[in-house]
Amino acid sequence: SMKVFLVLLLVCCFALVAADASVGPPPRFFTQWQDHFDGTNTNTWQQAYYVNDTFFKEGSDAPVFLCVGGEGPPLDGSVVVASVHCNVVVEMLPSTGAIMFAVEHRYYGCHNMSACPVDSFNNGYQSLKYLSSKQALADLATFHSFALKQYNLSNKNKWLSVGGSYPGMLAGWFRLKYPHLVHGSVASSAPVQAIVDMQGYNNVASEAYAVSDNNVGGSKACRSAIATGHATIKTMFGTESGRHRLASLFGHTANWYSQVANQFFFAGDGVAYFPSQGNDPSCTSNACNINMICKVMTNSSIGDEVDRLALVRKQQAMSLPPSSLSFRRHNLMHASPVGLPDFWGWQVCTEFGFFQTCEVGTECFFAQGYVTLQSQMQYCQTEYNITAEKIAENIQQSNLFYGGWNSGGSCLLYPNGEVDPWHSQSILNTTNPNIETLWVKGASHHAWTHPSAPSDQQSVVNARSFISKWILSTLNKQC
Repeated sequence: SMKVFLVLLLVCCFALVAADASVGPPPRFFTQWQDHFDGTNTNTWQQAYYVNDTFFKEGSDAPVFLCVGGEGPPLDGSVVVASVHCNVVVEMLPSTGAIMFAVEHRYYGCHNMSACPVDSFNNGYQSLKYLSSKQALADLATFHSFALKQYNLSNKNKWLSVGGSYPGMLAGWFRLKYPHLVHGSVASSAPVQAIVDMQGYNNVASEAYAVSDNNVGGSKACRSAIATGHATIKTMFGTESGRHRLASLFGHTANWYSQVANQFFFAGDGVAYFPSQGNDPSCTSNACNINMICKVMTNSSIGDEVDRLALVRKQQAMSLPPSSLSFRRHNLMHASPVGLPDFWGWQVCTEFGFFQTCEVGTECFFAQGYVTLQSQMQYCQTEYNITAEKIAENIQQSNLFYGGWNSGGSCLLYPNGEVDPWHSQSILNTTNPNIETLWVKGASHHAWTHPSAPSDQQSVVNARSFISKWILSTLNKQC
């Protein structure tokens, strides 16, 4: 189905391993409104949050760190102890004496229906009408009021919101829309400019394979070989001999490669997994990162570019966990639990777009012309009856409401990674003197929010240090 091809997701972590739910505290719950914008709706639900108050002394003027939840991976107790979400501030708790909260995003906790804004999903997408970033920000405002009372906090305890990816967008917007509640924000790898046709995603993914420094290990020759290989495969689809060669290299029958739907599935998003958003320079298995893939793609003794692509695919089939062999499908890494709607798909259609296309004439180094805007947007029509015109209006409305690239506000920091395709929609430089940007060379999607590790790139270590200092200086100034 078209849903399989919808490349939607802001993948938040390198590893495809589930967090260890036994790490950290159990969830706590508070009462939240179902709809913040309907003065006649009195329905409420129980929203989950996590707290780490190990180093906090009640009555002190220590700060409050708020880790914003998002579309995935699901929050558990590890979020306030050691996780990919907000670890920069976790690591600052001992020195600052801060209290840390992490609030689960509405709907993304519905794997536990007792912590869900609706009772069931029996009436299809009508059940999703309370799912939006605006409702999520209002949830954070309500949580702020709750936490002041529950944890005996005062105006002396300045709040700072943090998050990476979609939660990074929310963390920044919380500061923009509720500046009286939150003092500052670090919006990591936050694609704040909604867009219909996100050509930038695959353009940057391709550029990432030419980045050679900071342990990335790419090269122009590598990037070019991947592009040539895919272009050649697209041509091979059109000839009998080409299809037979593909069958002998990649499996299936020669006839299978004559079907356009199969061509789309096989090469539209790449014939193997090409990490950029999730590039992990420290991994060691074959073809697991840009460096290892480029070793194969620039080795002419293997054969031509198509032979090399076949070897990358073969190596990954042997060394990557089965879950990532639904490779290329960014959305499957955060697929909703079985039996639940595609929550992120709803937000894509109603608010953000982010349709990651690979169109003819772009920098995309996969087989161009299969993953088109039409093929991506069809999902919204099929699932939610939302037309292409309405999607465009929704996205325009989001950028109007939040400001997109033209961030207002103050005491905001926007860090982004060089090999992260989401940086195409984030704020990389600004004329606003009251906000700052940080460019992290060689880094993937908010790599610096992950727990510190000895294998970290120096640029990521430096980014953490910069962010910590920025947080301390921001807490000490008027915002």
